[in-house]
Amino acid sequence: MIDYFCVPIGEQSINLVFPNMIDIKENRFIQAVAKYLLNKNISGIVDVIPAYHTLTVNFDLSVTNYQKTTSKIKEIINSRQLQQEENSYRILELPVCYDEEFGPDLKDVAKFGNLTVKELINLHTQTDYFIYMLGFLPGFAYMGTVPKRIAMPRLDRPRPLVPAGSVGIAGEQTGMYPVSSPGGWRLLGKTPIRLYNSRRPKPRYQAGDFIRFKSISKTEYRDIQLADQNGDYQLTEILKKEGEL
Repeated sequence: MIDYFCVPIGEQSINLVFPNMIDIKENRFIQAVAKYLLNKNISGIVDVIPAYHTLTVNFDLSVTNYQKTTSKIKEIINSRQLQQEENSYRILELPVCYDEEFGPDLKDVAKFGNLTVKELINLHTQTDYFIYMLGFLPGFAYMGTVPKRIAMPRLDRPRPLVPAGSVGIAGEQTGMYPVSSPGGWRLLGKTPIRLYNSRRPKPRYQAGDFIRFKSISKTEYRDIQLADQNGDYQLTEILKKEGEL
């Protein structure tokens, strides 16, 4: 059992606060609680927002209240109901072109890690990155953990415009920009996949998934971009069971 406590953060919201750390085991537990609360249609609960070490639960005050909702959540967490849920996870393979045209910080990060650019790319693509939470921008995935050797801090001065699809790192985190925006992460490359569509705002990935970056050439970038625009490209999805992590 992971320690936690509940605090009200408004008339219709509860925050479950777990130990303040970035930890896959803890975050997967938070994801499991969030998934259970949504899938079981718990009376009065209208939304959940998982983050690194917190879970915000929004409820309808006309149906329930803070005490009843908190009591129900504790009952679920203390029971075996969560353990009885199927525990599988997805690894989604995301193509990324690590060309200097798309990755203006490649050389600086490689120098930081005392690596060649090729070694840096190999290192960045060898890890499956766990999505701890979505935030900052629609579909922006906060993922970890980047090998310490290349965990270079953010830029001192953020760029005024980072193109949509750019992939970067900030310390031990990595992520991709779903839309163009200002940003201070170190940019290593760019995916040709459209990550956010306002007409279909649900992203192709969610918190609790893993992302595996796959290095592609500029020719492959253009081919995949065209196929994706035509609706003919699907991310490679690998399903694994608990214990295979």
